[in-house]
Amino acid sequence: MKYRFSDFEIDLGQHELRREGVSVHVEPQIFDLIVHLVRNHDRVVSKDELIDAVWNGRVISEAAFSSRINGARRVLGDSGTDQLFIRTLNRRGFRFVADVQAVEAADADAARLIPDDTAAASDLPARASISTDVSHLGDVVSETVKAEASTRSSIAVLPFANMSIDSENDYFSYGLTEDIIRLLARNRWLSVISRHSTIGFQGRVVDAREVGAQLGVSYVMSGSVRKNRDTVRITAELARASDGMQLWSDKYDLQLENIFDIQEEMARQIAATIEPELSRVEQQLAARKAPESLDAWDCYQRGLWNLWRFTTPGFDLAEGYFQRAIGADPDFARGHGALAYVNIQRSLYDDPKDRRARLETALRQARVAVALDELDCFCQCALGRALCLTRQNDEALAAIDLSLELNPSFAQGYFAQGFNLLWYGREIEAETLLDRATMLSPRDSHLWSFHHVRSWTHFSLGEYDIAVEFARRATRQPNVTYRAFATLAASLGRLGEKAQAEAVAVELLQRKPDYRTDTARQELFFCNDKGFVDRFTEGLRVAGISS
Repeated sequence: MKYRFSDFEIDLGQHELRREGVSVHVEPQIFDLIVHLVRNHDRVVSKDELIDAVWNGRVISEAAFSSRINGARRVLGDSGTDQLFIRTLNRRGFRFVADVQAVEAADADAARLIPDDTAAASDLPARASISTDVSHLGDVVSETVKAEASTRSSIAVLPFANMSIDSENDYFSYGLTEDIIRLLARNRWLSVISRHSTIGFQGRVVDAREVGAQLGVSYVMSGSVRKNRDTVRITAELARASDGMQLWSDKYDLQLENIFDIQEEMARQIAATIEPELSRVEQQLAARKAPESLDAWDCYQRGLWNLWRFTTPGFDLAEGYFQRAIGADPDFARGHGALAYVNIQRSLYDDPKDRRARLETALRQARVAVALDELDCFCQCALGRALCLTRQNDEALAAIDLSLELNPSFAQGYFAQGFNLLWYGREIEAETLLDRATMLSPRDSHLWSFHHVRSWTHFSLGEYDIAVEFARRATRQPNVTYRAFATLAASLGRLGEKAQAEAVAVELLQRKPDYRTDTARQELFFCNDKGFVDRFTEGLRVAGISS
């Protein structure tokens, strides 16, 4: 889908604003703001709606909101006085007043080539040179698909079926499908088929293998909505297109309050759950391939599988696979971002004398990743985490905020910002973000970390009983490290539960025999609050951990 007005054109497939055919630089938030106003040019858009659409409902200052409105006007050559494009309607909101023309793809091939407004990522590589000769269009698409196959997985989201008695509820099913496509497309590693290509399956019972054969996708997602007077049930499932095997399914029963809030929230929930599920399947597929046959994407997936083990041997293997990935494709942004992530983790677990070098390397690699693809949420998040661990919390805040703007369903981003805000002295906000990460991705490979940092948050607030509860949740995860046991022992120690604290300390020392209170001081190098560290080590002493 493209929108044209005056001498401007918005290409949603390419996520680009052009003026007289020349690309115009525009910040992601300002781009989203302009797009939302243009899409809804036939009505007044309230300030609250814009905040929901652009900031995902997060609390922002009046100054921040005004600066984005002014920024949108500047990009378009408008002003608050002229208001040729964006008109302010006092106490009502804003309206895009220029004449807008929405341009759809002319035929099925073109629809595949130029994604519609719900897909933020193009079905083609950004650098592909597309012939304007229509007679060669099929060849171009075929070659592009072949080029993409080694680096990107693909998914088709079928229109969710309306199982309600009232056919007027079709709008909810349609809107939910559209939002899921839009949010999944924010994952730069995943190619999401345009809704124009899947609409033909609406109202039909189809096999995932049939969809895969027709659309050339790896995975197929389908679902249904059953809406009653005051409740709604949403079901969703993910299947592998090659053999039709069901990989994931879930159902959600919700009370109806604001139907549009439910639509947006459930779209985020489903999109956030699907992304790590797909990544897990991709890792399993890569693990089955012969080592000599691995391409850059396979090496990246094998590296992730080893990285999430959170062990030194796992880090070693992950680093090797990520090096192979960028050796095969030096411009593979996620490969560089993943290498940064390895060094971030190694700065936390390796010998303290190597920490500075690890973090310097992580910062360098993360900046390379962002330079290669500034619109990849993972790369921005890796940069934010490296900045946070070097106590550059302001810069980290900006990088991770951008990560979440790029992908509002990115659980890792919410976790990273929660971690950052905790050491920024903003524990309440940190707790909210960490809760959001857990809710969005309840089976995440980092789930133990989500719980563990929430425990730290409550420890920082002096709420040691709640800290104990979240530390216990962390220790129940299969890939948990000794650190969660240290936090549990320290929290129990602060509560005065000496016997329980000592029992946990025994398990801690079984996992890391050389652990001391000085170990904790060294490992909390990113903490800006000396009082936190002192209370933590005192809790460990009560548990029987020596200096």
